[in-house]
Amino acid sequence: MKAEWSIIPDINDLERFTKLANEYGAAFEYNDFFWPNVYENEEEFERRIRIYESLDRDRINDTVHGVFYDIAMLSMDSVIRDRSRKLVLRSLDVAKRLSCKGVVFHTGLISGLDTKAYTDQWLEGMSEYLHEIAPVYEDIEIYMENTFERTPEPFVGLMERTRDLKNVSICLDYAHAMLAAMDSKIWYEKLKPYIRHMHINDHDLCSDLHLAVGDGKIDYSVFKKLADPCQKGVRILHEVNGYEKTLRSLEYMEQL
Repeated sequence: MKAEWSIIPDINDLERFTKLANEYGAAFEYNDFFWPNVYENEEEFERRIRIYESLDRDRINDTVHGVFYDIAMLSMDSVIRDRSRKLVLRSLDVAKRLSCKGVVFHTGLISGLDTKAYTDQWLEGMSEYLHEIAPVYEDIEIYMENTFERTPEPFVGLMERTRDLKNVSICLDYAHAMLAAMDSKIWYEKLKPYIRHMHINDHDLCSDLHLAVGDGKIDYSVFKKLADPCQKGVRILHEVNGYEKTLRSLEYMEQL
């Protein structure tokens, strides 16, 4: 399966990752800046920015994974909400500084809490928040990623409410969808009009293990049939860590 790939660079192994990206025409998705030990350490934060800026490569298709640990953008607690939103803006600023294409964010939805009142409250709040930040960062794509939500319906509702925002779309994490209550094919078909970014990795169909594609039990021949019609420009991230796992994942998918 030939596709527009992305990989996660290891800042301590950049020579090999840069060569791998060149070989496969892959972009980078930076996973450094969602870690509290990085964004709370200004010296380390800036060091990593400088290193990535110094690489002799085009970052136009690169992406950033936004903060998500303990992030609650819609928290009823004003202290938690304000801190979360400050960190969300910092993730967007990282993408802007590195001239990246976009940032991936989780929804903040509590998995399994599927009551209509809760979902409606989230839809209203998230739509309002995206309408607040997306125009400020109009040159940065904002991708909302499914994590452990049980159905794609909240995402469809959010995309309908934000259809006027040209830089808001979906990052479909196929491995996460494979852990949901609803068939992954349904996830893809329902979200297909809104997908501009994707994540793949492998697992045992029970836990989110982030194995190299081909090392678990997900049938990626099904994914290939689904995703081949994706519009050009939808990059697919091999969301695995380490050079060997990344290479193995790329090789597996290109042989499909």
